[in-house]
Amino acid sequence: MPVTADRRTEEPQRASDDGVRTSVVLPAYNEGAALPHVLDELGEYLDSSYEVLVVDDGSTDDTAEVAERYPVRLIRHASNRGKGVAIRTGIGEAQGENVVIMDADATYPVPAIKEMVALLGDHDLVRGVRESEPESMPLVNRVGNWLFNKLLAISHGLEGADQLTGLYAMRRSEAVKLGTEARGFDIETEIGIKAKARGLREAEIPISYLPRVGEKKLSPWKDGLRILGRVIVLLLIYNPTLTFIVPGLVLMAISVTGAVLLSNGPVHTSYLGLNIHSFIVAALGVLAAFQLVIFGIAAALYGVEAGKEPPRWLRRVISVRFRLSVGLVGLVLLLGSIAKLIQLTVQWAGNNVFTDTRGLVLTTSFLVLGLQVISAVLFISIFSGRLSRTLEEEAATRSSTS
Repeated sequence: MPVTADRRTEEPQRASDDGVRTSVVLPAYNEGAALPHVLDELGEYLDSSYEVLVVDDGSTDDTAEVAERYPVRLIRHASNRGKGVAIRTGIGEAQGENVVIMDADATYPVPAIKEMVALLGDHDLVRGVRESEPESMPLVNRVGNWLFNKLLAISHGLEGADQLTGLYAMRRSEAVKLGTEARGFDIETEIGIKAKARGLREAEIPISYLPRVGEKKLSPWKDGLRILGRVIVLLLIYNPTLTFIVPGLVLMAISVTGAVLLSNGPVHTSYLGLNIHSFIVAALGVLAAFQLVIFGIAAALYGVEAGKEPPRWLRRVISVRFRLSVGLVGLVLLLGSIAKLIQLTVQWAGNNVFTDTRGLVLTTSFLVLGLQVISAVLFISIFSGRLSRTLEEEAATRSSTS
């Protein structure tokens, strides 16, 4: 009897009593032509320690009818929700302690599954690295895979040779902890980045890649842009030092330097002249730079929530001493700016024309900066509680084992 994923209300019972150790999850959308080849081969190679789950992602062909003719568990989505959702459904319904994810288009070799599962004894994630012939994969797909592997290596430090492979095995407990959110073909990208961030032990084996059976589902351009978007979004979250902190500090240095140079009057060079307008831009640049740094800290805290190891600089930022020191600086900036604004207001009231524009811009900038600093300290204090508890637990564990 098929299980309708949309109506699940509770976590299924693990089937250890039935001897199931590994669940093979097949996300399938309109794979009625390829599915018999895959299920026949799975039935031939796998023993009773394996179960097979076919997740029918709202297919409009006979995918469900084909699956019902085999001794597999059929899970059905009422509508097409995407490969990523289908994989999460399969992992949620899996009864084995290991899960193997495999595309249902007959392009991946079933005999590789046992080797991958054996490697899970010492690893958390095992990928099948595709070695394809030209007729098995279109040129645009091969080029796209190469480009994305390079991009992932540069932006996230991923070392695998085939991050987008559709055949991989994981410990189910680790798969659940990843907390993936991707709905489409960007799911493998998200798994790779989050596995790296969580420090999972990874391995690879070479596999053959066969010509697919049936209709191609992946759109090189549409799904390629989706994967690129996932890479960028996760880069903002998992590498905030590169995306926010460093740019913020660079902009801060440039803005502060410009504001200091222009604080006493215009600056003329052989190529351009800088005056009061440039000074205002520099002052506003300081505020924008500080905001970038705060975005970076927020992203780093979110990354820790998602399982990433906290960087050393973040451990220092969340310390009580650091937060109190920075908060005190913000309070001094705020109070000093208020006092200066009162002085400028009195000065303005006594003159017909106000001429101290630089003083007013500088004072208001310090006022806003002081407010930003105080707000940032409060924000970090609110959201750093879990990280602080984690660090305390780690310290307690180290002291008890030493």
